[in-house]
Order: sequence, then C-alpha cells, then structure tokens
Amino acid sequence: MFEKIRRSLGIAPATSPEPQDAFQQLNAAAPLKSAQEGITAAGGKHSFICREAVLNRDERIGGYLFSMNRRLPSRMLEKSLLVQRVQDDAILSNLALQGVVSMLGHRHAFIYLSPASLKNPLLEKFAGMNVVVMISPHALIAADRLEMRENLQRLREMGIKYGWTLNQSHPDINEILFEADFIEVESTAFDGNQLKEMYREFRAISKQPKLIASGMQTSEEFKLCYHCGFDHFMGPFISSRENWHPAKSEINRLRVIQVLNMIRSGAEFDAIADSLRTESILTFKLLRYINSPAIGLQQKISEIPQALLVLGRDRFYRWLSLLLFDSNHPDYHERVLNEQVLARARFLEMLAGLGHVPAEADHLFMTGLFSLLDVMMDQPLTDVLKQVSLPESVAATLKGEAGPMRNALLLAIAIESGTTIEMATAAAQCGLDAKAVTDTMTEALAWAQQASAVGE
Repeated sequence: MFEKIRRSLGIAPATSPEPQDAFQQLNAAAPLKSAQEGITAAGGKHSFICREAVLNRDERIGGYLFSMNRRLPSRMLEKSLLVQRVQDDAILSNLALQGVVSMLGHRHAFIYLSPASLKNPLLEKFAGMNVVVMISPHALIAADRLEMRENLQRLREMGIKYGWTLNQSHPDINEILFEADFIEVESTAFDGNQLKEMYREFRAISKQPKLIASGMQTSEEFKLCYHCGFDHFMGPFISSRENWHPAKSEINRLRVIQVLNMIRSGAEFDAIADSLRTESILTFKLLRYINSPAIGLQQKISEIPQALLVLGRDRFYRWLSLLLFDSNHPDYHERVLNEQVLARARFLEMLAGLGHVPAEADHLFMTGLFSLLDVMMDQPLTDVLKQVSLPESVAATLKGEAGPMRNALLLAIAIESGTTIEMATAAAQCGLDAKAVTDTMTEALAWAQQASAVGE
C-alpha cells in the first residue's frame, strides 16, 4: 500500500500487530464473512450489530461505523441483490429500533447501503439525524443515473447525508461524486502519490466533500493520510499497539493502586480518606467523576469521606479505578481506549442478572475495566493482577477461567472486534438474544460517551 513512500523515506515495512494482543482485540477489523452468513445471523426482527470507531482531525471519535459484517459492503456488490437488501433492511431496522443514532449526539453514524435500499421507508426514521449513507460508485455506473440523483436528493430532503466509497478512480463520473457530503477512499487500493493527487482533485472543487481515509493498518499510514489533509480516518491502526507507550498522568497511579488495595482489604474509611488527603489532583478528578450526570446521584459530593459513605466500598472502588486510565495529553490511542473500556465495563454491568450472567453488577463492571488495564499500563495482565487486589471472581475471569463471567467478557469483546456469527455464539453462551445484546450495547455506548467527556 504505502511501500513506495516507506522505501523513499527509509522506513521499514510495516509489521502486523500480534493477533492475540489485548489492545488489538479492542476494535480490530475481523475478516469479512460471507454475505449468506450475515443473513443467517440476522434472522428475525433483531440482529447483532458491530461497531467501529471513526476518528476526526482532532484525533477524537467523530462517529461510528455500524455493520452486521465488519469491513466494507462494497466488497460484496457482486453478491445477490436479495442478500444486499436483507442485510440493509436488518441494519436499518435494528438501528432504528434501538435508537442508536439519537444517542450519538453530534457524532456521525456511518451506514453502508446498496442502491436498492435508497428508497427503504426505514430511512425516514433517521430524518434530521447525523446519519451518513455510504454507497459504492459501482452502483452509480450500473444504475439509471437520473433515478440515482432523485434517490440522493430524497435523502438530502430528509436531512440525511450521503457519500461514496472509492477503491479506484472514476474520472468519468467525478461530477456526480463531487456532489456528495463524504467521499471515502480505501487507502489499501492506492499508493501515496495517488492519494495526494485524489486529495488535490477533491479540494479543487467548490463543494469540497469531507474526505475519509479507510483501511489504514498502522499509525504511520494514519500520519501520511492526516498530512495529506483527510478529514476522517478508519482502520485497524486505531487499535494497534504499534509504538504504544503508556501516557503520562498527573495522577500518581501507584497511590491509586495502594488505595484500591486498602478498600479491598477492609481498611477504615478514615484511613482511606487520609491516604488521599495530600492527592489534590486525584481528589479533584475523582469528585468530578462521582458528581457527573453519568452517575446520577441526587446530592453533590464535595469530599472523599462523604463519597465513601454515600457510594460504599464497591462503587467508590470502581470510580477510583477509572483514574488508572487518566493521561495528561491523550492522543487517539488513549481516547479510544478510555471510551472503549467505559463502554465495556458498563455493558457488562448492565448484563448482570440477565440470561446466564451472574447478578454481580459491580464485579462485572470491574471485570470490564481491568480487562484493558494491561494495555494502559503496558504490562502483562498477570503482572497487573499481582499489583491490584481484586475480588476472586474478577481475577479468575481475567486470568481466563471458564464460567459465566468469562462468557460475558467474551461477548463484550466480540461486539468490539468480532463478526455477527461470533457475537451470536457468545450471546448464546450467556443465554441472551440479539435484542438484549443490542439494547445493552447501545445504552452502554451512550453512557460511555458521557462519562469519557467528563474524564477529559
């Protein structure tokens, strides 16, 4: 892909991340399964939906790609029209049923549809929302262009944006392409010089659609596309641990771990409060978390002893644990990690008591939180667990011991890095159906967005 530029700059060829890396599991793209597999998993009214983060130029999450099969549907255009319509209908109906888009706020929800679905009445449910329908230009070449323009104009009238996904140049239809709100360029299909030339072409027109670079494998490729001027970025690079170094924090993480261990060992509240008395920044950030709308307390808490009394040991423990993920100047790695760990922890907490999942909400929350602490601290999980005192069930789950809590954790991971079949298998182990999983995932993601905003 970018090998010509690498060689000219004297950069070594990129290497693939470790397949079993905890951070790679965070949001790495899984191989595309067959279209028919998607239909099997989507049977019925509710289906399993995967998500993938989309970065903006501020290196923050600017939106999410929602799909039933990870990676681009443009690669499935040779498949049956019926397959496309069934998958399109499933993704639209599920996003509408769960209210996913409305929970994203200012962020965009990217959805890939086939041209046959541009008249789908379910699109009316997304009128005026930050939805972006992405289409392959192959459809434009084969379709009646007048009808295509009418369909796209109908989307605009509903307040729905649209874009094209390019894996090759189409100079003969540039006039129509340039009318879009977004243009996605699959970076794996072009070398660096071609990407720069395409960028110049797009920026030479008056409308200037937002440009998305997708498929990037490494942070090196992200930086190249960033400096080319692209507006949004997608790909496995977001969750790669390439050149990962734990971010510095104003918070003394060792002190946090010490206090966590005091809480677990049954230390008196006065002793716990005294240990935090000289940690002014830690105390300030902890109280900011505790008083955030994400917690929903009826009264404001202004000091640590009060927090211990109101929250109790378990809830105080979990909010203090979040400060282990604090960093001074977070880049996209830290921001994505922070939001993903919050979403994972909240998702597991909300599953408590459903299906075969144990009714241990606080322990499930801690399981999700600590399942990625090895990434933040850049240490093997076994070493991290030696430093922090955790409930026995949480520690056993993180060590890989089979059981209901481990099944729930594997389901949370499948949502972030799996396929619909993997999600369905994990959900069956937990005794959960697609509706319960998607409902919970949606609410957890919305809550995580709110809580991570407080953290920043």
